[in-house]
Amino acid sequence: MTRKPMLLLAFPAAGIASGAWGQAASSFGMQDSMMGSMLRGFTDKLDLILASLPALGDYLAGLPLLFSWQEAMLLVGIVVAGLAAEWLLRVAVQRMRVGIFERHAGESPLRAFFHGALLDALALLALTIAAAFVARHAGAAQGIYGQLAHQTLVALLYWRAFHFVFRIWLRPTTPEGRIAPVDDATASRLLIGLNVVILLPLLLRQMVAFMQTTGASPKLVSAAVILAVPVVAAALVYTVWHWRHEMGAWLAGLVNPRSTFAAMKISFARSWWAAGLAFYVLAGVAAILAAVTESAAAMHGIARVESMMILLLLFETLIHRMTHHLSFEVPTVADVVAGLVRLALRLVVIVIAADALLLGALGIMEASEWAPHARAIRLAAISTFAVYAIWRFLKYRMDHYIADNPLPSAGFDPDADEDAPAAASRLRTIMPVVRVTVGITVLILGSLLVLSQLGVNITPLIAGASVLGLAVSFGSQSLVRDIVSGIFFLAEDSFRVGEYIDGTKVKGTVEGFSVRSIRLRHQNGQLHIVPFGQLTHITNFSRDWTTVKFNLAFGLNTDIELLRKTVKKIGLEMMAEPQWQKELLQPLKMQGLVDIKDASLIVRFKFTAKPKNPSMVQRMAIRRMYETLPKLGIEFARPPYAAFPFGGIDPAARAAAQ
Repeated sequence: MTRKPMLLLAFPAAGIASGAWGQAASSFGMQDSMMGSMLRGFTDKLDLILASLPALGDYLAGLPLLFSWQEAMLLVGIVVAGLAAEWLLRVAVQRMRVGIFERHAGESPLRAFFHGALLDALALLALTIAAAFVARHAGAAQGIYGQLAHQTLVALLYWRAFHFVFRIWLRPTTPEGRIAPVDDATASRLLIGLNVVILLPLLLRQMVAFMQTTGASPKLVSAAVILAVPVVAAALVYTVWHWRHEMGAWLAGLVNPRSTFAAMKISFARSWWAAGLAFYVLAGVAAILAAVTESAAAMHGIARVESMMILLLLFETLIHRMTHHLSFEVPTVADVVAGLVRLALRLVVIVIAADALLLGALGIMEASEWAPHARAIRLAAISTFAVYAIWRFLKYRMDHYIADNPLPSAGFDPDADEDAPAAASRLRTIMPVVRVTVGITVLILGSLLVLSQLGVNITPLIAGASVLGLAVSFGSQSLVRDIVSGIFFLAEDSFRVGEYIDGTKVKGTVEGFSVRSIRLRHQNGQLHIVPFGQLTHITNFSRDWTTVKFNLAFGLNTDIELLRKTVKKIGLEMMAEPQWQKELLQPLKMQGLVDIKDASLIVRFKFTAKPKNPSMVQRMAIRRMYETLPKLGIEFARPPYAAFPFGGIDPAARAAAQ
């Protein structure tokens, strides 16, 4: 019963599907034909190249007929003579190099580095002279043998030049002059691995140049490349995997442990091998495609990218060696310049790598088509550098202002300086918020500028950000209220770090704040974190000055005029003392008799002081009154009919007070 309706529905569905497939096939017919023609052309070329493999064997068999064994030994002699001269001169100056590192490495590492590099440069010069001397015996430069000798000499110099650079950075046997942040064993292994990375592609390029010079046809050269590239690519992949821990240690050593996201950066540095494996696999594929299409641009593009990455690593290491001792909390001018140089090098590498990959290695477009894109990338790189330079300069100024104006301590601090300010300045209070705001503003505007120069339409981004901000504001009204209230509190200078305020619900010293909330430290040690939206009003107890009024009770027979004069004298004496002179703004004085209560006179006193610690001034004033007044016969109030054990009146003190 159910199978028949299903079959009836299947026929219309099949008809609809076939019609849809026909429409899709007709719409994508052009793309399919283009892709098919490209694949057919590629496979046809590959078949022709593979069909020339027997001819490649004949070519290899005929090579001994082109050269005599003396000529072959002369080519080998170029390499042997150059390496021997380099080794001999390096051994000869070894003691001098060690002496340079012992003298200058401790006090001037860069001087030791450059002096040691000059000695190694002499060894490279000796290699050049010895190898060129042997190559001169190869005959005319226009002949095949002369061209091969010149190619051998150039390849040897290319390899040993990179070896020279790797050696002066790693210094396997002299850690005093080492630039790379690795130990001796790691440096030795890295020197071998980096030489392998340079030497294997170099041998492949030399094979191609050798075959072209000796008259091999392009098909034979392509066949040889197709056979050799998998071997070279596999060897490079093995090199990356075998030396992954050593290179990971080098890259991880360049990460400042106090920098932002240091743990993530170190993790990425130790996982570099994944990108290395992918790069050399793609390089092998690009080399095979270049061989099939008989285009050398792909191989040259991959070689340029590899060279730029190595040079970037070396420059990053040198900059790290020059700046790793600098303080991270307070950046210096050298730190700012190093950051700008580091970004400039990275941008240059990105621009060159983009040209090499998209135009050379992958061949996505022609040079005329790539020109406007290349110009846009260069303008974007320049804009990125300019935006970063502006941010680093602003951050440098703000960080130094924060460092030069430390915040006062909130709460108990036994090591606090007594001359430290009671509260921070208005600019110092809002500077952390200003720094975050400026950073976000520069990041957003700089990103939009760079994206617009890369050809990205930023209008939808701005509109989307506006809609998102509106949605967030409606969905988070309390958060928006807190942020807006905080902005107005800061704009009105309602409080500063280090000031004591009453925020309706809590009281305490302002210890800090964020965009949303304020941190108040109670005098007993509790820390209150209050959103700005909950501060209905603020009472600031630490602004400008404070007047303290307090009452004391005296006996009924107290001489009020004598009390007034004595208290005035105590206040003037405190004003004259350096300890209290900077605290008191108006001296201690008696305001007058305010009440008669419980057989005692209630007298009010007052003084005006700075709001830092008025209670300390009050305690000292009461102490001096307690020590001075009884000697003049001025008795403090006490229960009725009780004797007051003062031991009599000091007539001299009373006469002096009057």
